[in-house]
Amino acid sequence: MLNIVMQNESEPAAINRDGDFTDRFWYWHGASGKRYIHSVYKAESCPPLPGAVYVAVRRAGDLREAVAVGRFSRLWDVAAGITGGLDLAALDVDELHVHLLAREEQEAEAVADDLTIWLYDRVREKRAA
Repeated sequence: MLNIVMQNESEPAAINRDGDFTDRFWYWHGASGKRYIHSVYKAESCPPLPGAVYVAVRRAGDLREAVAVGRFSRLWDVAAGITGGLDLAALDVDELHVHLLAREEQEAEAVADDLTIWLYDRVREKRAA
C-alpha cells in the first residue's frame, strides 16, 4: 500500500455517446502510460473484491485526489476490513476506485505496480520542485 497524494492525473470515463458514466467509472494512468479503468464505489459501501486493485480517493468537487493505492486481500478478513487495515476515515477518503479487469494474479500485481511506480514518480517530482 502506498499512501501519497496524486491529483489531476486521472480522467472520467466516457463509455459511449449516449451516457456520462463519470460517477461510475474512472481512468487512472500508470507509469507505463497505460490507463486502467476503475469502477467507482463510495468508501462506506464498497463490497469486498478479493485481489482487486484499488485507488483510495478524496473528492473536492470534480477533482479526484488519490491518497492511497493497494490491493484488496485475496481472502476476506472481517477484522482487517476490505483495505487490509487502511483507515479510510483517517485519510478522509470518499471513494474507492477499483480495477476489476485483471484476469490473473500476475496481471493484478502488474497493474498495482504500474500505478505505484507512477505515484512514486509524482512524489519525487513534487519534492524536487
